[in-house]
Formats: sequence, structure tokens, C-alpha cells
Amino acid sequence: MWRNIVILLSLSLFVACTGIQKIIAPGKGLVRDDANKPNISLGNEEMENDTLPDAKLKVKKNEYFGEKTKKAFSRSDSRTSEDYRTFHVLREPHQVDTYVREIFYHDLERGAVVAVVGKGQTLANLLHGPYERTIDEVVVAKGMFYYGMKHGTWLYQRRDSTLYDKEHYNKGWLRDAEITYFDASTKTKIKEVIPYQYGKKEGNYYRFYPSGNIAVRGLYENDYKVGIWEEFYDLPGLRGIKKEIQYARRFYEWDFEPFIRREWDRNYKEVYTSTKLNQ
Repeated sequence: MWRNIVILLSLSLFVACTGIQKIIAPGKGLVRDDANKPNISLGNEEMENDTLPDAKLKVKKNEYFGEKTKKAFSRSDSRTSEDYRTFHVLREPHQVDTYVREIFYHDLERGAVVAVVGKGQTLANLLHGPYERTIDEVVVAKGMFYYGMKHGTWLYQRRDSTLYDKEHYNKGWLRDAEITYFDASTKTKIKEVIPYQYGKKEGNYYRFYPSGNIAVRGLYENDYKVGIWEEFYDLPGLRGIKKEIQYARRFYEWDFEPFIRREWDRNYKEVYTSTKLNQ
């Protein structure tokens, strides 16, 4: 009897071991599909930076283009409307550009924003940063200033809130203006500014003397000279006018013949007046 029991136990143990070997070490008839096995190793790839995203940098209040400013406003009322302007000004006086024709600053005595010709002078309360003008609570003009000069995109809309004009500036000049220099390498002395907008000559034209004094100025409209163009003498510290030339008032007045309106000598004595002015 004991012999039979020992034989049965031996057979059971043999069967159990054989099954385990098939599981641990499968035979040739059992092939693993290692090609489809996902690769979870890093290999030579760098680990991704598993960190939290940086917090947004805090924008410094009233600081624009690296300059600290202070917020200001002007207000003027009439019987029919209220004109309100909000803007920022530099905290310290600053020397302005020599050539830009319009430099804006806040005149505290007049309580208004004033534009002057840039001559390299030092001005206080230069507009610098965002600007907005409202009339009867309707925004009619909005843009950015850079050391007193218009910069970036400027939008203009009517009092019925319809947009009627958009201008793009780069430090006082129209962004697409063609600017040439007497010193092409250093670009410190402007020779000529040809205004371009959307591929056409549009806006104020200027030509300068090497001294920086203005030589010619006028207005382009749709690629045509319009209005009165002026020529000047190169007189130190003075803007001595030399000649006025009349062009058509609008670009579509095709039949208009330009003519010289007036001429002056260097002593500002009028030497010629067109008879057409009396017609």
C-alpha cells in the first residue's frame, strides 16, 4: 500500500514540475511577439523637463519701453461736447529727435497736449506709452507714443464708432516711409523722407539740408503732389522760406496746372507773386 502511495506522489510531483517548466521556459512551439512589445526604456533620449511652467512675468505698472512714466490727462469742454485724453508722460526731461516733425508733450500751463517740431531740444512731460482720446465717451483716437513720437499702430474712428483710418508709425515716421541719409553708414543725418502707405506715396514729404534744416516739404495723396509745397533757404537757426508751389487740392483734379505762388529772397523779401492768386 505504502508503495502505491509513494508511486502516486512521485507521478504528481513530475506532472507539476513539467507544467511549471512550460510556463517559465516555453518550448519551440510557443513564440513571443517581441517586435510588437512597447519600448518603455529611455534609451539615448533626454528626459523631458517635467517641471511646472514658469509664472507670467509681472508687468511693471506705468513702465513702457524700459522707461518709468506717470499717468496724466487733459480735458476740454465746449457747449456741445467733452474732449477727454488719457496718456502717460516721462518722469524726467528728455532730449528729443532732431528731424521728426511732430513731438508731443503735455503743456501743464495750458493743460493740453502740444506738438512741436523736433530740433534736438530737451522737453519735459514727453508723451511715452499708451494714448487715448474720447469725445463724449466715444474713443476717436488710440495709439502709442515713444519719447514724444507716434509709434506702432494708430486707429481713428468717427463719433458713430466707425473706423475711418489706420496708420502705422516707427518712431515718428510712417512705418513704410522710404528714408535716405547723407551718411548711409551711420544714418544720423536724414536726407529725404518719402511717405508710403499701402504701396503708394501718401502723407507728408520732407527733404533736408546736411545741416538738418528743412529744404522742401509737401503732401502726397495717392501718389500725387497736392496742396502747397514749400522750399526753404538753408539759414542757421532760421526757417527762411524761398518758394511756394501750388498743386491741385485733390489728386483727381487731373487738369490742374501747378504754378509758383510766391518767391522770396534770403532776406525774406517777397520778389514774386503770381497773378493767379488774385483770380
